[in-house]
Amino acid sequence: MRLNDRAVGAVAMGRALPVTTARSRLRLVEPGDLPEIRAYRQLPEVARFLGHPPLGEQEARELVAGWVEDTTAVTVVAEHAGRVVGDVRLRFRPSAAVPPATTTAVEASLGYAFHPDVGGQGLATECVRAVVELARGPGAARRITARVFAPAERSTRLLARLGFTRDGVDRQAVLSPDGAEWWDDELWSRLGE
Repeated sequence: MRLNDRAVGAVAMGRALPVTTARSRLRLVEPGDLPEIRAYRQLPEVARFLGHPPLGEQEARELVAGWVEDTTAVTVVAEHAGRVVGDVRLRFRPSAAVPPATTTAVEASLGYAFHPDVGGQGLATECVRAVVELARGPGAARRITARVFAPAERSTRLLARLGFTRDGVDRQAVLSPDGAEWWDDELWSRLGE
C-alpha cells in the first residue's frame, strides 16, 4: 500500500514514540485511555476552548476511536505520575503549491488539552514542545499551525514560549459557548528549520 503525503508524516512521527521528557512519558493514544481522557475533556473549563462541549461517555468514545483509527494524524497522550493527564494531536496535510509547481512537503496542525490538575506547572509546555520537536525531525512537517480562540490566553502564551508566531486574527469568528460574545480566532505557526 502506498502512503499518501499526510500519512507519511504521521507514520514517521509515530515510529519515534514513546518518548520520555523530564516529567512525563509520551506515547500513542490507545482505546484503554478513554476513561482518563474523558476525565478532563468532560470538564467545562477544559472543553471551553476546544470547539466542542464537555464530552459525555459516547462522545469521548467516538473521539478516542477516531484518533486511534486516523492514519493522517498522530495523537499522543502524556502520562504523568502514573496517569494520562493530557493529549497532543498533530494532523498532517500536504503543503499547498500553485500549479505548475508541485511539492511533497507536509504541514501539520496542532491541538492539545490537559487536565487542570497539572495546570500552571509547565507540564503542557514540556509535552507540547516534545511533540513539536518530533514533528520537525526526519520526514518533518515544514510548518506547524495552531488555531486558538483569543480568550485562551494560557494557550497563546504556551505557543509563544515554543517559538510560534501569531500570523493573523479572524476577528469575531466564533460565538462563545454561552452565546454571550464573539471570539477572535488566532492563527499561529512555526516554521521548520
